[in-house]
Amino acid sequence: MTPLTICFISHSSGTGGAERVLLESIEALKQRGAECRVLLPERGELCLELDKLGVPFAVVSFPLWMSRGRTGPLQWLKAAFGTLINTVPVAWRIHSWKCDLVYSNTVTVCAGAIAARLLRLPHLWHLHEFGMEDQGLSFLFGDRISYAIVDNFSERCVCVSQVLAQKYRKRIDPEKIVVIYPSMRRFLGDDANRDCNKSDYDNSANARNRGFRCVIAGALMEGKGQEDGVRAMAHLTEAGVKAELLIVGEGVSSYKTRLEALVASNGLEAQVTFVGKVKNAFPIMRSSDAVLVCSKSEAFGRVTVEGMLARKPVIGARAGATAELIKDGITGLLYTPGDARDLARQIQHLCDNPAVAETLAKAGQQWAEKCFTAERYGNEVMAALPGANRLLKSRIRRLV
Repeated sequence: MTPLTICFISHSSGTGGAERVLLESIEALKQRGAECRVLLPERGELCLELDKLGVPFAVVSFPLWMSRGRTGPLQWLKAAFGTLINTVPVAWRIHSWKCDLVYSNTVTVCAGAIAARLLRLPHLWHLHEFGMEDQGLSFLFGDRISYAIVDNFSERCVCVSQVLAQKYRKRIDPEKIVVIYPSMRRFLGDDANRDCNKSDYDNSANARNRGFRCVIAGALMEGKGQEDGVRAMAHLTEAGVKAELLIVGEGVSSYKTRLEALVASNGLEAQVTFVGKVKNAFPIMRSSDAVLVCSKSEAFGRVTVEGMLARKPVIGARAGATAELIKDGITGLLYTPGDARDLARQIQHLCDNPAVAETLAKAGQQWAEKCFTAERYGNEVMAALPGANRLLKSRIRRLV
């Protein structure tokens, strides 16, 4: 029997959280007999990963239908024209690949949904983003029109957390929505040792003499809350607690400048280090004493689970999916977002009570290893494919 052929639409060619889920989805579906293809807006690191998996891909220009900042009639018209024009080559490629299903890996792109409608193919939307709340993104066509398109141009919507699903259920037919946590297995294991200078980030006595090490990893942007971590270091220093903070990632330059100024004004140059972008932050997490997740509105939060899998106590903001993933006092600790003193208290609690830190780390690791498996993820994604049984029967009829 001819296998199901799925065309994935990716909004970028990077290797961020959404792109890692895309790769996890492809691996899971390939193992279950599906053929996968990918459309990208440009070449990048993701192309190398697809080559490793032996997955055909093509670069086709298509615009995002979300942006930061205000938009006016001119931006609306340009986006509408660009979307319609660029949907044609997207649809042609999907048709030439003889795909049975279109799988948009992000809500920031609608070209796949429109192409699927033109080709009369089922469409699935994998939703990773709140939008305005977590990344400051808004729909160019406005919420009413855009959510209507998401609802009417999709047979199924996969959300990466319950809290994200709660938002979309207010705008989309709840019957279409299913919550599937990522598998989190990719970029761990053997790959976890890559891109880490062990002389800087090991667990040696010299490293640990620098104090209780905290790591916060993610894009440098206000929504990720790195400012909470810096201010917490100031409170800890004032209280005489020896601690340090490694800030991993890059992003909005103005926000980094603000963080650097905050570090300087509090005399924290020796306590706070900007590591910059790394291909894999997992080894740095393993060198830490605690992982901080300070995002004010996290749609899922891979860092939370990565910290648990690294067997480190995770302190997260009591907001978004972070509060969904961490059971306070059992698999980690929660603090009030924006309250750096509260965060400092939680850090000091772990610093003063290593047995508590170890208990939380062990419980978090056990829960994460049980919940985030490739087998569970693959089965759930396969079951979520819209009309999979109908598509297979249609394939059989074509062969007959």
